[in-house]
Amino acid sequence: MSRPHDGHSMFPYFSGPLRMVGPKRSSNQSSKLDQTLNAFETALTQRLNHLKTKDPEGFLTLSWMQQAMEALSATHKDLKTVIEDLKFPATEWEQKWMDQYLDDTLKVMDICIALNAEISKLQESQLLVQYVLHILAFSGGSVPCADKLDRAKGSLRDLMEKSDMKRKKENGAISMRNCKIENCTRILQGLRNGLQFGKVKSSTKGKVFLRAMYGVKATTIFVCSVVASALSGSLAPLIEVQVPDQFLWSDVFMSLQKEIHEEIKASFAKEGAAILKDLEILGAPIESMYSVVEKLPAGTFLKTGDSNYEKIRIATEKLRHGVQLLAQGLDPLTKQVNDFFQIVLNGRNELLDSLRLTGNEDEHKGDDFLRHVQKLR
Repeated sequence: MSRPHDGHSMFPYFSGPLRMVGPKRSSNQSSKLDQTLNAFETALTQRLNHLKTKDPEGFLTLSWMQQAMEALSATHKDLKTVIEDLKFPATEWEQKWMDQYLDDTLKVMDICIALNAEISKLQESQLLVQYVLHILAFSGGSVPCADKLDRAKGSLRDLMEKSDMKRKKENGAISMRNCKIENCTRILQGLRNGLQFGKVKSSTKGKVFLRAMYGVKATTIFVCSVVASALSGSLAPLIEVQVPDQFLWSDVFMSLQKEIHEEIKASFAKEGAAILKDLEILGAPIESMYSVVEKLPAGTFLKTGDSNYEKIRIATEKLRHGVQLLAQGLDPLTKQVNDFFQIVLNGRNELLDSLRLTGNEDEHKGDDFLRHVQKLR
C-alpha cells in the first residue's frame, strides 16, 4: 500500500468514454439494462434515506457510523451485481484504466487502515479507563487507598492526553495527530477531485456502468470522510461532494451530507467538545474525576462520606457507563470497517482473475494481459 496517491479517478471510466464493442443493443436488452440501473439507484436511495436519523444524539455516534459503513459495503456489493448483469468482456478494459482502478482500490484500503488506526486509539483509551475503574473500585464499601489514587491520577492524565480532552487549536483547526489521517485526507481530496461524470450514449452498458460507479465513488468519499473526521476529531478529512441532480439518489445524498456536515461543524465549534458523541459521554466523567484527584496531595486517604469521596464515586459510576457505551459501539464499527476492506480487496482480486481467464481466450492478447496482471499484483 505504498503506491503514490496522485489524485487519479478512483474509477477511471469517469475521465473518458467507455469503449463499447459489438452490435447495437435491442430494445429488450435496453429495458433490462434500465431495470438494472434503476434497481441499483433505488437501493442506494433507500440506504441513504435510512441513514437520516431522528435520534436526539444525532449522526455523530459509533452506532450511526457502523450503519453508514454497512450501507457503503452493501453499495459496493450491489456494484458487483451490476457488473455481473452487464456481462462486460474483461478484454474491453484498457491497461491505463486497470492501472488507475488498481491504484485507487489501494487508496480505499489505505483509508480503511487509517480508520482502524483511529479505532485502535479508542480501544487503548477504553482499556485505560477500565484500568482506572479497577484501581478505583468502590465495591463492598471499600475505599481506594492513597497508592491507588496516585496511580489513577497518572492514568487519568494519560487519558486526557490520548482523548485530546484539552485540545489546542492552531489557526482555528485541530493539528493533525498522525500521518495516517494526514494521508487519508490527501486520498479523499484526490478522489473528490477525480469525481466526474462524462457523457455516454443512453441505453448502453456504458451508461449503466458509469452511473453505478459514480454512485459508489460518491458514497465512498462521503461516508469515509465523515467517519474519518469524527474518529480523528478533525475537520481536515471532511470532504464535500457535489452531485448533479440527474441521479435518483441525488437529492437525498445532498440533503444528508448537508445535515451531517452542519452537525460536525457545530460540534467542532464547541470549545473542548469531542466531535464523537460517545467520547463526549466518556470525557465528562474523566475530566470531573481528574479535577478532583489532581488536587489531592500525595498520600491522601479518602474517607467515606466526605466531598471528595462522593465526587470520585459518582464520577466512577458515570465513567463505567460511558466506557460500556464506547465498547458497544466500537466492536461493531471495527468489524464493519474490516468487512468493507475485505469487500474492496475481494473485488480487486476477482477483477484480476477475470482478466487472466478472459485473456486466455485470445492467446496473444491473453499473454499481454497475464504479464500486465502479474506486474500489478
